[in-house]
Amino acid sequence: MMQGNIQNTKHSEAIPQDRGGPALVQTPWGYRLSAVGAEAGLLRITHAVGRFVGLVLLLIIAGVWSFSANAFADPLIMAMKLGLTGLLFVVGWMLFWYGRDARQVEAQVDLDGCELRIGHRDGLNRFRQETRIPFSDIGSFLILRTNDDPCNAALYARIGSGMDAYEVIEGTEAALEPIQARLVTDLTGERRRRDPKNRRISRVTGNAISLARVSAP
Repeated sequence: MMQGNIQNTKHSEAIPQDRGGPALVQTPWGYRLSAVGAEAGLLRITHAVGRFVGLVLLLIIAGVWSFSANAFADPLIMAMKLGLTGLLFVVGWMLFWYGRDARQVEAQVDLDGCELRIGHRDGLNRFRQETRIPFSDIGSFLILRTNDDPCNAALYARIGSGMDAYEVIEGTEAALEPIQARLVTDLTGERRRRDPKNRRISRVTGNAISLARVSAP
């Protein structure tokens, strides 16, 4: 486990990014962290294809029922028509829903608003926020490995000095280390002093996890 504590000091050092880690995209208000690589790219492609094929199959149903009623006067043909309609509807809807429900985990570091937003992007590339954490609530950033595998790790934002934390992004340990350092740098100094003193930490939501459970062998 690697921990980066937040201090009230100023830093301006730029942290280089690992090419194999999560993508860091600069924005007017801060930056976004999202999964990259062949697996993430393939996932977006398969979801897009699934959404397209599903929509085509649903449109074919309209074509099947647009034929003249006399063409399906035979009971056997009508039964085949109903069976084909049901099959196309089930397969088409499943593919369309699979493509629509494409989720790519994303974290947004809002330096202007002094908050960390965690959520995902759906199949229409819209960000869906699940968790919002003010900078002043974050006590440190931790990197935890799964089964001591450095290629399977996750970065967590620890709330205060307690045992509750939110998962920010996944990646290899080597890729997450510069991101951890960048976050610690960006959450220090003047940005944290903007928050009112002695403000109570926000109530932890259901998306939080216990560090005791995650770090247990």
